[in-house]
Amino acid sequence: MPQVEKDFLARINAKEEKAFRELFEMFYRYLVVYAVRYVQETETAEDVVQDVFVALWKSEKEYNSFHGFRAFLYESVKNGCLNYLKHKKQEQIYADYYLRTATEAEEEDNYELVREEALRRIFRVAEELPEGCRRVFEQQVAGKKNEEIAALFQISVETVKSQKKKALQFIRDRLGDLCCLLCC
Repeated sequence: MPQVEKDFLARINAKEEKAFRELFEMFYRYLVVYAVRYVQETETAEDVVQDVFVALWKSEKEYNSFHGFRAFLYESVKNGCLNYLKHKKQEQIYADYYLRTATEAEEEDNYELVREEALRRIFRVAEELPEGCRRVFEQQVAGKKNEEIAALFQISVETVKSQKKKALQFIRDRLGDLCCLLCC
């Protein structure tokens, strides 16, 4: 590796602000273009790339190879994009589940309002579920049958039913009247 690259990495490892500014200017545009290929939105791509640079700044990791460091940046952006898409897909699953269970009048008159409310409340409450309940609930929301969920997690159908019951009770306790829309 050329001495210039070694020196630059040493400055990055030492958390030198000027080196990070140079690094940002060197890679930012390319990483945003790369991220847009995944997320299809420039603003989101910019957010992902900025998050990678912030994480890099906070990281304690030391880098010894410029080629490996460059690959790390691109891999971090790719992972950030995939995490964003996964989160976006999960939000869509929760929204779709809520909308399927809402009344026709609410769907016609308040589609956007219901969707936003569903996303906000269900997603927040579902994140609080114990892991086993949450995993079973997510599969239920995705439309899986008890037998499929049991096979997926290698648990009994009775355990699936029990976890679903606990999840619905958990949600009912936290959402009150809104739970009637979810569980009916």
